[in-house]
Amino acid sequence: MTANRWTLPDALGIGDQPELVAFVGGGGKTSLMFALANELPGRTILTTTTRIFAAQMKHVPAVVYADDLSRLDDLLAAHNRCLVVGRVESDKALGVTPDLPARLLARFNVDTVLVEADGSRMRTVKAPAEHEPVIPPQATLVIPVAGIDALAGPLDVVAHRPELIREITNYELRITNEDQPPSAGHLLLSDEGCLTPAGLARVLTHPWGGLKNAPLAARIIPFINKVETAEQLAAAREAAMLMLQEPRVSKVVLGALHAADPVREVWRRVTAVVLAAGESRRMGRNKLLLPWDDTTVLGRTLANVAASNVADVLVVTGHNRHEIESVASRQDIVTTYNQSYAQGMLSSVQTAIRSLPAAVEAVLIMLGDQPLVPTQLIDELLQAYAASPHGLIAPIYEGRRGNPVIIDRRYFTELLALPEDSAPRALLQRHPDDLLLVEVENDAVLHDLDRPEDYERLRPR
Repeated sequence: MTANRWTLPDALGIGDQPELVAFVGGGGKTSLMFALANELPGRTILTTTTRIFAAQMKHVPAVVYADDLSRLDDLLAAHNRCLVVGRVESDKALGVTPDLPARLLARFNVDTVLVEADGSRMRTVKAPAEHEPVIPPQATLVIPVAGIDALAGPLDVVAHRPELIREITNYELRITNEDQPPSAGHLLLSDEGCLTPAGLARVLTHPWGGLKNAPLAARIIPFINKVETAEQLAAAREAAMLMLQEPRVSKVVLGALHAADPVREVWRRVTAVVLAAGESRRMGRNKLLLPWDDTTVLGRTLANVAASNVADVLVVTGHNRHEIESVASRQDIVTTYNQSYAQGMLSSVQTAIRSLPAAVEAVLIMLGDQPLVPTQLIDELLQAYAASPHGLIAPIYEGRRGNPVIIDRRYFTELLALPEDSAPRALLQRHPDDLLLVEVENDAVLHDLDRPEDYERLRPR
């Protein structure tokens, strides 16, 4: 990555490990595959299990046909990228068998294999037919793709197989309350028959849509293409938030492949960790349980966090465990108990980190006694994290750094290794080059409620 912008490999989480990446859907699969190949280090093979236009073969420096791989090693050594296809018929290059991509990745000199596994007849969104997509069973990453212009017209105009998309977007009529899919409760199709952002989210993350035939072990990262205007960005963000409700989705990439910088934002699964384990010694009583509006200090903090664009909320309890759990349960928020809460804040953060699933990409560390921090400010930090490859995000008000802060997964191991007498801010001090300070206009990021006079001065009247 660079200091200020995303690269495609970093946005899609492709690093040092061998990857077999499958692209499905519509709206720019082939363009994304070729653009990613141009940015990847190491040796990359591009291929398809369906077919591509023969004219697109000119976008790679070398082509090998699947029935004769004898020149593959020499061409990879010379060019680092090579396209492997079946025979050419008319204007199409035919695909390879589903088992070949894994065999190509197993070669000693191949780092990444990229597979176009679906066809969309140049439409910006699609639902797969019974025989689609043809995803290699060994795929490690599946990228469902659609263009945001899928929202711009009736399904019959913008979609491939619109009748199947209608089945997907009517699926909520046949489910139970215990099996609500992403975007449940949202309008999926407009009165004009156009997809809404919620409808697009449904198509890309539905088991009959973007997740069809995706191997259970594969990561899922949807890509929304053609995001250019402010209106399109707002719609893409709305879709991304809904897609992150699908547990298999760890992040959603918003981009415009024909732009100079093809990645605009990367919305990752961020869990808000609300620290509520302290003993409130300077307050003399548990400050989190003090009245605040029609709830408590903690209750207001949780309401503000839960209304933001975080994917999940986790409360760490300790002192007065059962009372704190009761406040969280009234908002259906999960808690975890820190047995070592007397050791201080770091132990609570570490307790939370140890309990998080692998799909969580970052934590937003929120103090339980920050009821003045509004939802809008939390979303400002999340937007800054989405727009930047920085791994540490903190608000700053008139030159003073405050809370909450966002810590990317890349620092989880280091966070767990901090000594008992340290604090999470040690990470920010150790990695100033990866710290993005976000200027905010609200001094609430500087305030917590440590003393009785703080509470009396700041509480609502």
